[in-house]
Amino acid sequence: MSLGARSWGSLARGDVQRILQACEDYFFRNPYDQWFKRLDKVLVETGASYYTRLGDGACHLDLVPFATEAKWSALSPDQRARLIEIGVPSLARTLSASDVRVLVLNGSTVVREFARLVAPECLRSHIEPSWTLQDGRVQGVAHVGRVSEVGGIALRRELLVLGFNHNIQSSFGVTTQVVSNIAAWIGCQSAGVLA
Repeated sequence: MSLGARSWGSLARGDVQRILQACEDYFFRNPYDQWFKRLDKVLVETGASYYTRLGDGACHLDLVPFATEAKWSALSPDQRARLIEIGVPSLARTLSASDVRVLVLNGSTVVREFARLVAPECLRSHIEPSWTLQDGRVQGVAHVGRVSEVGGIALRRELLVLGFNHNIQSSFGVTTQVVSNIAAWIGCQSAGVLA
C-alpha cells in the first residue's frame, strides 16, 4: 500500500490506521501463496497461520526490512552485511513490541545471519534424520535456542528460536513428508511456550 507520503510527518490523521489495516489484511489481499502457503505448512502443528486475522496468527519478519532491487544472492557480502546491520534496530523493536514468543528461522542463510546477531552459542544444532533430502545427500539440521537480545538490543522477554537448514520454498527436493516432519518438530518444541 502506498500513500504517496514523503515522510511520516506528512501523513493525514487516518493514514496510520490505513497502514495498520493494510498490514493486517496482507494475506487476504495479495498473499503471494506460492511463497507463504508452503511456509504456513510448517506452522500447522502450532495452531498459528499467516491466514488468520486475529488471535493465533503468524507474523512474517525479514531480517532486513528493506526491499532491494537485486536479489539477495546478487548482492555482495558487504552489501548484505550492511543491510542486516542497519535493519537490526527495526527487527529488535518489532520483536520487543510484539507478542511473538516463538521465532522460526527458514533456511541455513537465515539461521547463519540470525546467529551473528545473537551469541552464536545461543543456538544448538543437531541432525534430524527425518529431514534428509535427495536420497541421503543433504542432511536435515535443526537449530534450537532462547534469546533475550538481538544485535545487542534487549527484548522485553525471552524468545524460543527454532530453525532448520532447508529453505522450504526453494530448496530442491524438499518433500511434503519433510515439511510435515519439520512441522511436527516445531509443534513439539513450541508446545510449552504457546500453551
